[in-house]
Amino acid sequence: MRLPLLLILLPLLALSADFYIFRRNFRHKSKWIKILWWGLSLVTLLLVCIGVTGLFAFPGKLDINISMWIFYIFFLVYMPKWFYSIFSLFDYVPRLWKRKKGKWGHMIGTALALYVIGSMLYGAFYARQHPIYNYRTISFPNLPEDFDGYRIVQFSDLHLETLGSAANYLPRWINRINQLHPDLIVFTGDLVNRRGNELPPYMNELSRLSAPDGVYSILGNHDYGDYFHWENPEEKEQTLRSLIVNEEKMGWTMLNNRSVFLHRGNDSIALIGVENWGLPPFPQYGKLDQAYSSLNDSVFKILLSHNPLHWKHEVIPHSNIDLTLSGHTHAMQLKLGWEGFEYSFAEPLYPEWSGLYTAPDKHQMLYVNEGIGCVFLPMRIGARPEITIITLKKES
Repeated sequence: MRLPLLLILLPLLALSADFYIFRRNFRHKSKWIKILWWGLSLVTLLLVCIGVTGLFAFPGKLDINISMWIFYIFFLVYMPKWFYSIFSLFDYVPRLWKRKKGKWGHMIGTALALYVIGSMLYGAFYARQHPIYNYRTISFPNLPEDFDGYRIVQFSDLHLETLGSAANYLPRWINRINQLHPDLIVFTGDLVNRRGNELPPYMNELSRLSAPDGVYSILGNHDYGDYFHWENPEEKEQTLRSLIVNEEKMGWTMLNNRSVFLHRGNDSIALIGVENWGLPPFPQYGKLDQAYSSLNDSVFKILLSHNPLHWKHEVIPHSNIDLTLSGHTHAMQLKLGWEGFEYSFAEPLYPEWSGLYTAPDKHQMLYVNEGIGCVFLPMRIGARPEITIITLKKES
């Protein structure tokens, strides 16, 4: 159903913008300008048809990075056209009163189109490859004394298959994380994009991550192989097992519905990890009560849970877990606004989509990391890859 809809809807919207802009701006231009205009449009439409067909009609056959760049080229060409078309149409409003067509819509539409082009180029060729390092200090009244100042580095959602050229920057990211001198490093899911065999080429680099209390990870929805066309269920299961084994070989500790205790002096805290838990269509493999049986005891607890929806739907109602660390949303790789007033199209689906959140009781907290990798489009606009440095403080 999705394939025919995309094949019809995308070209229809694209051609509508092409005809409108052509009639308004190019119909009286030279033959070569007309040929260039329609030639670029037709090549772009042909590419996106190939991309859509490859993704849905032949799942797993077309390289995902090729598909992503095809869709990127399509939107790089047509997003500016759509913005221009929408705003320039306001120039015709005066015609309702039999007045002359305006020009402000044309100028605003042109400016917005150029801004969109610049943002998309910046998002693909710079922002995607240069993470931001967010420093957060979070205070808790019940934090054990010996953990005051404890430093955690969180990163998430690498989606290794889709890194492409950004993979060249991975050694730099690893070095930077180690230079932060964390007490603990956590990875909150989606290490791979579709298959566990994406990991081996990166194992040497990722195994260089080091912290006194270790590197811990959990599984995200992409890690299970649910987005790949498998010949049989056994192959899918074997790939998942190999992913888990390879993470252990890197020196990472997988917390699949289990927990460990971290010690400082005479004090200790619990680090809990669950498998992916999400609302349908995402599977609910996560079993919080299995990971830690005494969910309301007096121990200070940190939970790793990939999908932030888990916090509101299960963590808050059924536990007193102090801090939950999640990823998953990527902030939809598009964040608008400025510090203190930010919006992402992720918000309707994920009310907690980025940054720090506090439960109504003021005791439980959630931090959502925007991740490093990309899905669908190889770009990030306003939502650069994120590495988070969390310092725990005892509230006096």
